[in-house]
Amino acid sequence: MSMTLVAFLKKADTPKKSEIEKNIRELGYEFEILDDFENLYEIDGIECVINGQKTFFEVYFNNPTEITNDFDFVKKDLTDQDTAISFIWGADFAAGASIGLISIALIDKCNALIYYLDDEIVYSREMLIDDSSEFLKELEKGKMDLRQNNNRQTNSFWEKIKDIFR
Repeated sequence: MSMTLVAFLKKADTPKKSEIEKNIRELGYEFEILDDFENLYEIDGIECVINGQKTFFEVYFNNPTEITNDFDFVKKDLTDQDTAISFIWGADFAAGASIGLISIALIDKCNALIYYLDDEIVYSREMLIDDSSEFLKELEKGKMDLRQNNNRQTNSFWEKIKDIFR
């Protein structure tokens, strides 16, 4: 299952890659976009690292009317936004967190409007901070579970060896 978060903004106000990275770092996250571009609207995907975890997600640019034709609830909020950026990802907590943090940068730098269209959710900056934090907690939990499973397997093996010599 894929998820899509959409940002509506004025293309002329779109922040540069370096501005997005700086904004996210100022929020306290280790973040780097690995792709070689400066203008966000020149790409079709982003490979990045968030808190040491590498991830990738798709990026698409559309005219807002191409999206609002199917989602009437968005039309009332749009004024002078001439670009819609769709961020699409699967079951990847690092991608979800990265998209949330990039969306915060878009709000901070160009007053973007952020939507999760499937559930008709209009995201505020605070909601994105909360969701990104939850994604990162789940990511860290998954890493910890993996380490614990590896340790259990190692401990079980060593416990068996010890039992042989008891």
